[in-house]
Amino acid sequence: MVIWGAAATVAWAQNVVVNLLAPVEVATAGGVVRVDLVILNPTPTEIIFETPLTLNGRLSSEHRVWQIELRGQAGGGAQIAARGFSYRSFEFTVPADAKGRLLVELDRPQPVRAVLDVQAATRTSAAEPVVVSAPLSNIMPTQPAMSAVQRSFAGRFAAHEPVYFIYGPDAPGAKFQFSFKYRLLGEKARLGDKVPVLRGLYVGFTQRSLWDIDANSSPFFDTSYMPELMYESESYIDMGKPGGFQFLGFQAGLRHESNGRDGLDSRSLNIAYFRPAMAFGRLDGWNLVLAPRFFTYVADVANNPDIANYRGHAELTAIFGKNDRLALALTGRLGRGMHQGSLQADLTIPVRFDRLFDFATYVLIQYWNGYGESLREYNVRTATVRAGFSLVR
Repeated sequence: MVIWGAAATVAWAQNVVVNLLAPVEVATAGGVVRVDLVILNPTPTEIIFETPLTLNGRLSSEHRVWQIELRGQAGGGAQIAARGFSYRSFEFTVPADAKGRLLVELDRPQPVRAVLDVQAATRTSAAEPVVVSAPLSNIMPTQPAMSAVQRSFAGRFAAHEPVYFIYGPDAPGAKFQFSFKYRLLGEKARLGDKVPVLRGLYVGFTQRSLWDIDANSSPFFDTSYMPELMYESESYIDMGKPGGFQFLGFQAGLRHESNGRDGLDSRSLNIAYFRPAMAFGRLDGWNLVLAPRFFTYVADVANNPDIANYRGHAELTAIFGKNDRLALALTGRLGRGMHQGSLQADLTIPVRFDRLFDFATYVLIQYWNGYGESLREYNVRTATVRAGFSLVR
């Protein structure tokens, strides 16, 4: 299951080596410095490393320490090839009274430091802040077209809900889902600098379809379209923590769901929700992640006025597993009278095709029992087992 900032997104992060590169040029007090956080993967296995939205650090001289905030790309799991590396650029504003040879220090994700030379501001630099960049940003420029793609898409898209295709013996036999989220503000957005909280705004989209693939002409039984606007706050994850409780962050948002039909089969609803996430155990080992979602229905539910009796006002996802091993996710809703809810169990087992396809996926076995697997028949109880593959769990 995709739980932002959770163990599935930071697989193998305890094995990485992190370095910090500062500009070789002289920076100017009051100007902007772009540093590169370089993540090295010394392992023989591809890893995913979570890049936080902001980093807190220090700029210090022999006699003075300034606290700085480094603004960078949002998280989303940078894929790093075996024995390869990746880097993320972060920017910070040099304090107006800083000067001389200074030390840039970060404690997280690992303790790192770099040297930065700073000169006093001039009248020209005070009017137009000077930006200096770390070496990787200078020696590894991208072509204009690729730069536009990176700026508009690659740094902002991320996985949202699970992505899978499964099949079972009971009609409708096939079920599939794809999902993504897109961060609204880019890393260089001035609005994000003025109001940092806005950097946590995302739009998301999830589509889940039930496909009667074995029937004549193979019609789609029902499809749910779920666009949403959400705010996401991620907490720092200590991979080396020996166990116990860790708060992972929260999501809050507005989601619309409809099946795109008209007439008697038309279904739609809107919810406002709050979803915290927490973990128990080692995030680099076996752990339990809990992510309850609390929601209320807003606007009109005339197409399905009693849907709260079957979906309730809360759901709980519990995931037990290990990043590079199997995981069992249970998602339950509690309906009216404690008996009109639902339970979905997802068992995912990693499978790798390194030599043949350089491709990693999961075998997914899903069990469903309860009301509302489809929005069209939200008040009909069904039970079934399907199996297939999952690209994102």
